[in-house]
Amino acid sequence: MKAMILAAGLGTRLRPLTLERAKPAIPLLGKPLVIRLMEKLMEHGVSEFRMNLHHLPHSIEQLFNYKPWDQLPVSFSFEQDILGTAGGLKANELVFDGGTFLMANSDIVADFPLADALAFHRDRGALATLILYPQQPPYRHSPLRIDKEGRLRNFRGTSLGGNLRPETYVFTGIHILEPEIFQFITPGIFCEINDEVYPKALSMGKPIHGFPVTGYWNDLGDPCRYLEAQKDLFLRMGSEPFVHISTRTQCHETAMLGPFVSAEAGCLIEREVVAQNTILWGNVRLNRGTQLHNCIVGSSMTVEGLHVNQIICREGSVPLV
Repeated sequence: MKAMILAAGLGTRLRPLTLERAKPAIPLLGKPLVIRLMEKLMEHGVSEFRMNLHHLPHSIEQLFNYKPWDQLPVSFSFEQDILGTAGGLKANELVFDGGTFLMANSDIVADFPLADALAFHRDRGALATLILYPQQPPYRHSPLRIDKEGRLRNFRGTSLGGNLRPETYVFTGIHILEPEIFQFITPGIFCEINDEVYPKALSMGKPIHGFPVTGYWNDLGDPCRYLEAQKDLFLRMGSEPFVHISTRTQCHETAMLGPFVSAEAGCLIEREVVAQNTILWGNVRLNRGTQLHNCIVGSSMTVEGLHVNQIICREGSVPLV
């Protein structure tokens, strides 16, 4: 099975971090986001990936130059102008002419099974099946509803009524699709699949389904969600003191790190440093006595003093909100 990975976005909500590298390339406990996603999808039968690129494409491409990620089965398409989720898919139509395939946002962290969803999709003869995750009020995302048969009944202003389940869901950004979906996408123009394609298909009576899953999901929509995802992964791993230090980082024995601290390769952490709930990208230097609480530090920065709720990177320092 093949999968389309949507990686062309600007990562606006994670700026200024995403002025340094594309959002799919940001690290999370030693692995870039997109690598984590690809490895998870491979566990569910994906054997080939196509990825669209636009913003800082080299920061994503270079990930696949190093072992063991250089063995991942991925190819790329480049968008001079962003084409959107549907437009980007349409530009790669010839890649997905062999039956059921997946499409996924590249900036999610997900850990849930997909075998039942794939079986459901094929059994229902669906054009598309959206993977849904439970969502309780107050809602962070527009709530989705499905009926007793799993058919999507409200989406982006389309409300079809019916015998609805009482539960509400959020769309995870993972789609199961059939090649027929390309008939609903105009080539060469910007087009969003959620805003334009699915409502159009629903209005024509096409079978668009939703399949609820349980497990873990985080969309890393902003820096606070980024820190939250790191904390969640630590807790799911269950290994105190919840500190990840690259083997290629130097850390003085007097440094007090944790809980929920990661340092990527090339960092230098000097005497009497204190850090909690913090992410250090590669080649960061923390001078003696530095204190970081709820911070994200971009690559190749030298930091000293006390910092609380801050993003610190080459593009400037801003409050973490």
